Amino acid sequence: MIAIPLDTKDSTLISKLYGSAPFFALMDAQTGTFRVVENEGAGDGEDTANFVSSTGTTCTIFYHMGEGLYKCLNENDVDVYSSLQVELTLEDIYVGFLKNDFKKLDDNNVSTLINSGNCTCAKK
Repeated sequence: MIAIPLDTKDSTLISKLYGSAPFFALMDAQTGTFRVVENEGAGDGEDTANFVSSTGTTCTIFYHMGEGLYKCLNENDVDVYSSLQVELTLEDIYVGFLKNDFKKLDDNNVSTLINSGNCTCAKK
């Protein structure tokens, strides 16, 4: 399952913010089908990471994400991929994962790929 942050329930475009995204599309990586759920941790990076982990998600993609949120997802065994700050549709993301087009974050590249943008979410 791929977790994709969304700005609205009906959006088909990745949200630029991750921890403050009000919704997530939970996409089946095999079929591209998805359902949209409300982010129960919106506004707090760690709460969002824990929420995403609780959905059974195995990977996620971001536009902007802070390092603390990345670390929390990583500790919860959720693979994190960068959109390289490209606005992608849900269809783009599905096709990109099928083609293995996205860069997975790891200890060697996290400092160059992470970018919190204008994040206003606060860590408790």
